[in-house]
Amino acid sequence: MNSVQLHLALTHVPVILSLAGLIMLIIGLLKKNSVLIRTSYTMIAIAGITALPVYFSGEEAEEAVEHIAGISESLIEDHEEIAKFSMISIVIAGLLALATIFSEKWIEINKYLKTAVLFAAFVSAGLMVQTAHTGGQIRHTEINGGTVAQNDSERNADTNAAGKEDDDD
Repeated sequence: MNSVQLHLALTHVPVILSLAGLIMLIIGLLKKNSVLIRTSYTMIAIAGITALPVYFSGEEAEEAVEHIAGISESLIEDHEEIAKFSMISIVIAGLLALATIFSEKWIEINKYLKTAVLFAAFVSAGLMVQTAHTGGQIRHTEINGGTVAQNDSERNADTNAAGKEDDDD
């Protein structure tokens, strides 16, 4: 399996786990259900772990698609920028979740960590959704209202061709 296949195969895992982990955490906290809370922490931690290979395989995935007709370099750059913040936030959320699991003996510290995990899970889930959306825009034209984005070389070729047609008149 190459980096592009790895990126595509794992890309949805941290998104889904961060959202499901956040929802489960909220429900667990509202119901005061320690099993749900602990499971949500585990899901958030796994989301943080799986975000790393997804992020680091992104560069090779970019190189594989950036010269394909209809691929916009600006969409790739938008995706890359938000992906960096998503990866950092979900890794932090995952580390906080692990710290919370292992700090159950220390009630005062654990209380602060629970709040930190909840906050980090909200932030990272939102960033993950935005990252997924920008990633989808790269290849799924239906997200862009059915318009096909041009890559920079196509746009330049179209601009040059239009300029030459005007000169011929």
